[in-house]
Amino acid sequence: MKRTLFLSFLVASATLVFAQSYPCISDYKIAIINNGGGNCPDTIIDGQLETPTGSVTLTFDSPVDPNNLPVIVSVTSLDSNKIVEGVSFGSGTLNNNGTVTYCYYFGPNNNNNLMGHHGQFRFNIGYYVNGILRPGCGEQIPLPVSLKSFTATRSSNIVNLRWTSASESNNFGYEVQRLIGTGTWQTVSFVTTQSVNGYSASEIAYSFTDQNPTRGVTQYRIKQVDIDQRARFSEIRAVRGLGQMAKTIVYPNPSISGNRVSVVFDEITGTRDASLIDLNGRVIKQWKNITNNNLQIENLLPGLYNLRVILRETGEQTIEKIVVDKN
Repeated sequence: MKRTLFLSFLVASATLVFAQSYPCISDYKIAIINNGGGNCPDTIIDGQLETPTGSVTLTFDSPVDPNNLPVIVSVTSLDSNKIVEGVSFGSGTLNNNGTVTYCYYFGPNNNNNLMGHHGQFRFNIGYYVNGILRPGCGEQIPLPVSLKSFTATRSSNIVNLRWTSASESNNFGYEVQRLIGTGTWQTVSFVTTQSVNGYSASEIAYSFTDQNPTRGVTQYRIKQVDIDQRARFSEIRAVRGLGQMAKTIVYPNPSISGNRVSVVFDEITGTRDASLIDLNGRVIKQWKNITNNNLQIENLLPGLYNLRVILRETGEQTIEKIVVDKN
């Protein structure tokens, strides 16, 4: 059976939200019943008793919370790029090695299994947040604390950061962090909340000016810290280096397999759609309605890719080449 790494996708929302990191899938193993499929019970699906077809064991890129196991929302065949119909997954079981095993069931009119002609898959997962199942992984899953807006703009050798909270609850303040080039995240300042005792039902505007004469791309994020010291990160904003030309920037390029690739779009304001395409012309990833000036691409396998970006307002299309080397 062929294998492929799995990613889960979430369409970007217009509202900026703080997020914590939820484990993403890094590998998988499928077994059928009577061939190592495990102890999967019969179950009731749509009023009918169904016999298990097999099990799926997922490996994750970071430890899974035993009190909030990921849920398999759907599975996509990469051969046809379509959702596999008629399959249901049971709740997961956390194994001693940190993997999670799920029993899966096909309906009575479908005797296929995931070992058949569907040789490559993408499992789409989600997590329960405050009782609501939210698709996604990594830092994609939104939490109740939200920002109405967050911007970063360069003016000569300074960068102006502005953000507005829609409301605040149990908020201690905001840690301003930046990453220059391919370096590491550093804290440059802490902005204390303006709310009374950490609570506010109305909008509050914040700003910070960073002295930043670097000539490379700088990324910024806000780390919101609760009074009890729990923390969440905002989405990332990127600015060009001092004197950098106003063209699309991809970095690092070449990158290393599994590392993050960052894209900073040109300075034309608008809404963009982007597609990542391999050398066989297959669309690997897609993003719609991008209103930020930057894009993060993670967990790419070694190879050559084209990133096609279309500006909706004008229809203008640009192609950027991305090279991913082996570790």
